[in-house]
Amino acid sequence: MKTFLAAILFVGAAVLLLGVNIFFFKKPFPNGEISTNPEMQKRGIKCAKQEELEMLSARQKGKPKHCSGEYTDACQSCALYELEK
Repeated sequence: MKTFLAAILFVGAAVLLLGVNIFFFKKPFPNGEISTNPEMQKRGIKCAKQEELEMLSARQKGKPKHCSGEYTDACQSCALYELEK
């Protein structure tokens, strides 16, 4: 029982200490959404949905975005390889 109470106190203290800025100073919660986070946009990080939409639009225009230049055996199995032939 002592171990259980010690664990509860430890977890409670950890949550309180990790949330000091949010609970007491009313700072906004950090934005973890890839598509709206300005720091991730500066670094060029995109979400998978956005990358897929870009690739699909490039494929529909007949200009594969990621496949260009000389092809290896691995590139020839790619669906975009067929569009460039």
